[in-house]
Amino acid sequence: MRCFRSSTRMLLAICTLASSCLAALQPTDIHIKVMERTGDKLFSASPQYPNTFGKVPEITSTTPLSVSFSVKSTTANEAVAVDQAFVNFRHKETGDETAFVAKRAGVGAYRMDLARKHFRTHFAPSPGLYDISLVLGSFADGGVHYALGTVQMSNGKPQQQQQQQRMSDTVVFGARPEIHHRFAEPQRMPSAAVSLVFAVLCVVPLVVLFGVWARLGVNVGGLGAEPVASAAFLGLVGAYMALAVAYWVGVKLFSALTYALVLALPTYAVGQVALSRRAASKPC
Repeated sequence: MRCFRSSTRMLLAICTLASSCLAALQPTDIHIKVMERTGDKLFSASPQYPNTFGKVPEITSTTPLSVSFSVKSTTANEAVAVDQAFVNFRHKETGDETAFVAKRAGVGAYRMDLARKHFRTHFAPSPGLYDISLVLGSFADGGVHYALGTVQMSNGKPQQQQQQQRMSDTVVFGARPEIHHRFAEPQRMPSAAVSLVFAVLCVVPLVVLFGVWARLGVNVGGLGAEPVASAAFLGLVGAYMALAVAYWVGVKLFSALTYALVLALPTYAVGQVALSRRAASKPC
């Protein structure tokens, strides 16, 4: 269902002029219903043109409005299809207008159902009394503007709460309070001596490792038997050590694990080649 706001005044004027000149269209079989979602009927009226319904029904988002009608030509005295069929809503206080297109429901028959989303969009923000009218237009038979009556659009909030909401929505121009910005206090960090001692303690195990190797008499001369594979294997082991340092510095855990998995397969393959060839080169 399409909706048109504030652009129907010209169409209303044209239809009023056309109805006063031609008056060849007449709405018939008008039925206005306000029903609950359960199907219980809260209000029903069938005004006869040009009369209006007297009672003012209350419409909320849970009690939709339905307007159905037919259109006939007074000259041919038969049902006709019109080029434009709108159900127009005009706010009594503000004068704002909202028009909904009435869909065809048969030969010369039309129907407009006010859905919940349309009520929340167009009427919940501006509750109050609305004048309902039919706006019909045809190229061959002219147009007609028929005032049906008045309905009360309610958004379910008390009147005092609605007034407070309108006051809060009002734009007030003037000087605003001065904003005093305060920067966040810097976090307390440990002294440089503590960081230096921690770094030294992290390096000590590596120094101890090299010292133990030298004391045990580790023979690195045999690496020349397979220099390429041995260098690649030691390089990948060094990459693992660099990855551990990077994780300690600031690399995320999942990123470090991903890099470790990427290095795992080549490290295993290169190590297998280097160690197997080194073992094969030893005399029996």
